[in-house]
Amino acid sequence: MVYIEKPSVGNIEIRYYSCGRLLPAQEIGFIMHIPLRCMPFILACTVLPPLVHAESTDCGVPVLMIPDGRVTQSSIPQNTTYWFGIFAQAGHSYSVEFEPPADNYLNAIKPQFGAISVFGPTDYLQACRGASSVVITQNSGYAPVILKNGNGAGRRVSFAAQSAGLHLISATNVAGTGGYTFRAVDTTLVSPRWNTNGGNDVQWGLVNMSEMVVTGTLTVFDMNGYVLAAAQVSVAPNARASRYTGTSDLNLPRNIAGSAIFSHNGPPNAIVGDAFLVSSVGIPPIAVKFETLGAR
Repeated sequence: MVYIEKPSVGNIEIRYYSCGRLLPAQEIGFIMHIPLRCMPFILACTVLPPLVHAESTDCGVPVLMIPDGRVTQSSIPQNTTYWFGIFAQAGHSYSVEFEPPADNYLNAIKPQFGAISVFGPTDYLQACRGASSVVITQNSGYAPVILKNGNGAGRRVSFAAQSAGLHLISATNVAGTGGYTFRAVDTTLVSPRWNTNGGNDVQWGLVNMSEMVVTGTLTVFDMNGYVLAAAQVSVAPNARASRYTGTSDLNLPRNIAGSAIFSHNGPPNAIVGDAFLVSSVGIPPIAVKFETLGAR
């Protein structure tokens, strides 16, 4: 309940009670003081219930994360493991992040996350324990940094899905109870069209904006979704790499068209892509899209 105390002079003081007990300021966040001159009428107040967590401690019923970058805020008890899930697309890459409040620091009595684990659709778990077939990269300390040299307590991992289906993710709070946010991002770059008609070729470029070496796979499809090439690419920090449809590189068939994707192990926005349709008959290069999906 809310109790409004109106003295003869000074400010009106609003205090919050639960089952007859006066709640201290640290539990409710504030005690409101309102000048009398602002209160010519009686207040009617409604106290909203506090934010509660809705995550799962059971790997059999994980909370679904939608990998479009949306941020969800919640709370987590100390020494607790929560289970999440992503319905991944085969060949796509993902980053998942768990981040306590911005004022979190080493040894603070707030959530601090241990290493994140990811399990594939066919990985066998007994009592929520087992071996993982998913290759993950712990990249919390690379831009955008959420854990660096002991400062901060957030965690991020990136991985490429080798098969479609539900990928399970476990996150453990190894410190105190408190609030946190979580999100998942599809980091795949998509090139919606390419062709080798009329002597044309396409060059895909990749620039690494992170401080880590980013590795990934450029997968080229024909118009029917059949894989024509799956080329490994490694890009050093602040460097550029490229792949080409021509005979000097991928050597794709002539007079054919399709699409391409690039999946990688870097953080969100680590790779910036471009692509150009290059003609052999003197026509200037034509830019085509090669970018992440973004929110959807």
